[in-house]
Amino acid sequence: MDGNGRSTGGGSGMNEPAQTLHNMSTPPKSVGKYTGLSGARVIHDGVYGQIFAFRLAEELFQRTPTRILKNLGIEPGPEPEKTLADLIEKRAGELSLPDACVVVQTKLNQPCPWSDPLAVLAIITKSSRSVWLRSKAPRLSAIEKRYEVSLLIPPTYVPRMKEPSK
Repeated sequence: MDGNGRSTGGGSGMNEPAQTLHNMSTPPKSVGKYTGLSGARVIHDGVYGQIFAFRLAEELFQRTPTRILKNLGIEPGPEPEKTLADLIEKRAGELSLPDACVVVQTKLNQPCPWSDPLAVLAIITKSSRSVWLRSKAPRLSAIEKRYEVSLLIPPTYVPRMKEPSK
């Protein structure tokens, strides 16, 4: 240090610029390319796939887990939220859908292929505003505000929409 408290060289003082850090896990100038939809044709209204609506029956609108379970003929037990969430998880695993689907705006003229309330609950409780994810934990609070969700279903899954199960 000189008389003014500045470093005179050699050491790594606080005022020295840091050296550039490099990510050694990937080679420089890596390029990722996705060709999964190359050559795909537009199927319906300018979108790749078909839109389906999933609507709860009116008697299930804005219901508590206890009332939904009773309406389904299932004893709620001491933990109705857990019971309903477990049933939704089981049903979601059986649905003939891809593991993820885009959520789109719901319109009245969209076909509603399934009347199975647990299948519809699996769609509603595992959907955000933009995507349905099979692996997402069901969010039971969603049924307080939503009674329908529309999904964009890829063309290879459209023929399977006649039945909710795989």
